[in-house]
Amino acid sequence: VAQLSAGQTTRVNLAKAFVNHPKILLLDEPTASLDPDIAKYLRDFILSQRDEFKVSIIYTSHNMKEVEEICGRVMFINKGKIIANDSPLKLARKIDITQIELLPQNIGRLTEYCKSKKLKIIVDKKYATISLKEKEVSNFLKNLTKESISYEEISINKPTLEDYFLNVAFNKL
Repeated sequence: VAQLSAGQTTRVNLAKAFVNHPKILLLDEPTASLDPDIAKYLRDFILSQRDEFKVSIIYTSHNMKEVEEICGRVMFINKGKIIANDSPLKLARKIDITQIELLPQNIGRLTEYCKSKKLKIIVDKKYATISLKEKEVSNFLKNLTKESISYEEISINKPTLEDYFLNVAFNKL
């Protein structure tokens, strides 16, 4: 085993952890420093073992996308105190801001419109990012059509667990 790469050693250790079919398993950043394909393989393996053998897993990670994929419940702990405890989706939904990224045909008109409506807009070269509440997205897009403000591309980004974490880390601690 001493001759194996870090990724191979991680896979061996993970296999050893599951070999006795534990009821509870503690995994501390099991995919840290792994190539994306190996990390994906290990996440899939962990999920399949969890489901097949009904294993409860306590999983620590700094990778919020991974936590969203693996965990049914998330706890954020600061200085020994639990500051958040819920499903990844429910925590992400506590951030009530959705971001719309547009490639408008006329960025100046879009910027003027957003400023007139007191909407937060960030312009980066030819793209614009507008932040608003999720329930306002539909009306915003309808109003752009009414104002003849067209766009070539659109991306609607709902809040993620990482957004929630950053909000908690930088606004409440």
